[in-house]
Amino acid sequence: MNADQIRAAYQQQLDRIQNNRAYSDHARQVLTAKAWSQASQQLEQVRQAELAELAGHRDRLNRKMFGTTGNADPGTVLARRDAADRAAALDNPRIAAETLRRAERDGDRTLAQAVAAHANTYGWTEVVDEYAAGNPEFADAAREWNSLPGTGDDLWETRHGMHFLLTKPSSIDRLSDGQAHALAAEDMEAA
Repeated sequence: MNADQIRAAYQQQLDRIQNNRAYSDHARQVLTAKAWSQASQQLEQVRQAELAELAGHRDRLNRKMFGTTGNADPGTVLARRDAADRAAALDNPRIAAETLRRAERDGDRTLAQAVAAHANTYGWTEVVDEYAAGNPEFADAAREWNSLPGTGDDLWETRHGMHFLLTKPSSIDRLSDGQAHALAAEDMEAA
């Protein structure tokens, strides 16, 4: 179920509880708390699943841009490590751009990719842009990466989290979340 479906089912459940005159006020409050607690937990699960999917998608794009998307043989792994070590020694965007041009001229795709990854880490956009200009797959993946919401962006995370908040109905709105969850855990026989 998605968030809207969870909210709709929650509202239907609340309507049934409120319209059933067989319940005492306390029983209605306990059932309302149970409905709210369950729906809140379901919304949190959907939120976490969305974040996990987004993180997985970002990881796949990152590997597509700067790593490998398949299993690499031992020789490729060693070449990648060597290229990453060489790129990590670069401390100047001008030298990184020269190293990138030399790697591309020599057909050393592994070093070029490592230099681009290093430049990306340090925000050397001119080096990354130069690499993207000669690598359409990288450019496409980078555009897609940049179009995704940022999981490290506090504003986006707050907005995303707000989408999954569930307001408590008036019968339990004065309770803290912890108190509402505790009430939801009450045995209905006691209510």
